Amino acid sequence: MTESTLMSDRTTRILRIGGWATAGLLLTVPAIAMQFPDSGVHWTVSDFVFAAVIFGLIGGLFELAARASRNIAYRAAVVVAVACGFLQLWITVAVGIIGSEDDPANWTYIAMVIAALSAAIVAGSARNLAWAMRFMAVLQLAFLALHLIEGHFTAVIDLFFTALWVLSSRLFARAAAQANAA
Repeated sequence: MTESTLMSDRTTRILRIGGWATAGLLLTVPAIAMQFPDSGVHWTVSDFVFAAVIFGLIGGLFELAARASRNIAYRAAVVVAVACGFLQLWITVAVGIIGSEDDPANWTYIAMVIAALSAAIVAGSARNLAWAMRFMAVLQLAFLALHLIEGHFTAVIDLFFTALWVLSSRLFARAAAQANAA
């Protein structure tokens, strides 16, 4: 593997510090917004705890990825996959993608996150992660079909998530090819 495909230790350190700082700053946004009564932001302690746990899990996944590989494509694939899972979870829990957050059809998006985490745990290598992300794209499309059959028009957001899974798959495949070329 050439040096151009690897992330330097210095860059890794900077990104790690920046990532954790960003997570902390994101938690302050609703706290600041709550100081303005007309903002419409009314978080409870449990909302802040939930957000902190989610941001901590995301940060932990990025830490694991940083330790798993210095390959830039691999790390980018992790960022895309984690972002896709995070968006599905956060939107579903906050407001619901289908109807309100209480609509049972939203569980398909929670299932996507659980499936992605399970696939990532068993996959191991970049090559297997590429296949796992392809599986996630197919599963997302299967849920899109289910949503359409049930009368929920979620094509735009489901295709967006599918595109993210495909992008992650392509990046993992590139990382695997670069590792094999080394």
